[in-house]
Amino acid sequence: MKDNEKQFENFVRQIKFEDQPDLKHRDQLEQDLLAALAKQSRDKQKPFEIWRMIMKTKIAKFTAAAAVIILIMIIGVIKLAKPIGSGSVVFAAAMDSIKWARTFSCTEIFQATYQDGEQQGTFLMKQRWMFKEPDRERLERLTSPWPKYIGEITIMDYGARQQLELRPVEKTAALHDMSSDYDIDDKTGELKLTQLDTSLRDRLLKLSAGAVEDFGSVELDGQSVRMLQSRRDSQITTVWVDPKTGFPVQIEIKWTDQSRSPVLYTSIQIDTELDDDLFSLEPPEGYTLSVEKWGWPDDKAKIGAKVKYLSLWCVIYANDNDGQFPSELADIATAGIITNEVLNRVLAAPDDPDGPPVIRYRPPRAGANPSSEVMLYEIYGQWPEDGVVAGFADGHCELIVNQNRFEELIK
Repeated sequence: MKDNEKQFENFVRQIKFEDQPDLKHRDQLEQDLLAALAKQSRDKQKPFEIWRMIMKTKIAKFTAAAAVIILIMIIGVIKLAKPIGSGSVVFAAAMDSIKWARTFSCTEIFQATYQDGEQQGTFLMKQRWMFKEPDRERLERLTSPWPKYIGEITIMDYGARQQLELRPVEKTAALHDMSSDYDIDDKTGELKLTQLDTSLRDRLLKLSAGAVEDFGSVELDGQSVRMLQSRRDSQITTVWVDPKTGFPVQIEIKWTDQSRSPVLYTSIQIDTELDDDLFSLEPPEGYTLSVEKWGWPDDKAKIGAKVKYLSLWCVIYANDNDGQFPSELADIATAGIITNEVLNRVLAAPDDPDGPPVIRYRPPRAGANPSSEVMLYEIYGQWPEDGVVAGFADGHCELIVNQNRFEELIK
């Protein structure tokens, strides 16, 4: 494991979770971390090996006795190069086909490391992704070290602004309101409603790298396919292409220096019919349904999106700087993580994007527990009736309604 991976792993291991589960935000933190880390990698055009450590994980608030973090440390930034040779044409065309897919699905398989209290182990993570443009997405967690999460399904309908979470083992369903679920536009700093995440498809687009070797026709799961292989440094990317459609049906990435674990994308389906029932917000028969409304006022949800966005970039800054957080927020712009324009817009009030800052930053104290160390918070004069939004040094965000608790946290 490389030094920066180890540092980030140690940082994540320090996170302690509250006793009560927060189902609404359980998966959103991991998605935001993934998007932020991936964006930094793309913008800087340099390897950033740890961005998938928290990809598709359960950064959840389990009971204190079994605080659980799954650490995924497998795949770095995929470098791009101009393909060469006849095999490269097929390789590039197969990758490019993903770009135009209106529907997409695949199974992702890799080795994951987890920690449960004092126990640590590895398991084979398998999860199936599906999306149907413009606004529906489905994730199936096919394996888990914890039985109750095996087969868990999350369905996102960004048009209806609702999310359905199904747990087949427990026969429970939870319907979450997404009407005030906001995100930040990385290019402009503008606030926007969350939308369909096509990042997996878009990452697979970038696998055309280095010289391509054509192995000709081979058999894969009883199907005759064309096998192509791309090499760059220690990374080997193998693509199996359907000769009839030109679409990839399987992609494998591995490293000859064993610096990272292999990852396999299999059962890839592009522009195939995906039944609308797969994205239905109606739970199956026999499930117990709970309906959860959005817990924050809309204005607080907007501030929360801004605070969370800045918190995540501060975490990434710390990872890039031996655990040292910015001394002031301007440091993340100076470091090139975001622009000054984006920073200023994010700091401003949602209804006054060119106005003065409404968010204050305080550098986390060395050695403090990141999950209870307030790093960013909403500026106020008189204590607001709805409470104050606060961002913590582990990247999560809370609406704190108890003034005494808040003041104790920022002492």
